[in-house]
Amino acid sequence: MTARLEGKIIAISGAASGIGLATAKRIASEGAIVAIGDLNTERAAQAADEITASGGTARAYSVDIGVEEQIQAFIDSVASDFGGLDGLFNNAADLRPSMQSQDTDAVTIPNDIWWNTLTVNLTGYMWSIRYAVPHLLARGGGSIVNTVSDAVYLGEPVRLAYAVSKAGIEALSKNTASRWGKQGIRSNCVAPGVTLTPGGMDLMPVEMREWMLSLMPAARLGTPDDQAAVAAMLLSDDSAWMTGQTIRVNGGNQLGTPQTDPRTR
Repeated sequence: MTARLEGKIIAISGAASGIGLATAKRIASEGAIVAIGDLNTERAAQAADEITASGGTARAYSVDIGVEEQIQAFIDSVASDFGGLDGLFNNAADLRPSMQSQDTDAVTIPNDIWWNTLTVNLTGYMWSIRYAVPHLLARGGGSIVNTVSDAVYLGEPVRLAYAVSKAGIEALSKNTASRWGKQGIRSNCVAPGVTLTPGGMDLMPVEMREWMLSLMPAARLGTPDDQAAVAAMLLSDDSAWMTGQTIRVNGGNQLGTPQTDPRTR
């Protein structure tokens, strides 16, 4: 790996597993100092220990991105502990099966599922940006990366709140890019397609994976490492002239609209 992120202080939410964990490991291998933010404090600590054992620098933090005060404490603590902040990867989401199974359509979705999804998946990202921006400006700028989803583009018959929240993140990211671009802050999105995270595999039976693979020109479904590679590039200066963009990392899946329930990230 290169050292293109050497010494960069980067906070990641939802970093204890899946795409967040893969990205934390990837950017640590490229020299970044990584703040592992997650609601699951035990897994966050394990992730930080794994990175440290591999020669990287990481520290675990407890954060629920559905709670503004916890986000502020997370971001401010990272900046205080390491002397600043150079990057933010907004990646956390509420993907509990109990939530996903009730995220249906405009007629049947329970109001509490709607509001919880928007609070965690969208408002939490706004709060994260709110508290990261002053620290980034203090360092002369930096990079914000936000995880969205192919669900924004595919028009699924379910997961209404999830897709709406992810579409909102794109608008949030573009606003951030426009508002602070002249001051050195870049803001971009990664839009994962079917990515075989541990959680995603639990929700997707084998026959569904095969069906999703049939929709795309790629020879396999995605892995967290595929998403981590793009996130690392966007967090680094290799993307210095990229802002307000969304990169779809999805194996070329633009061939149709799923008419079943994919439940993927």
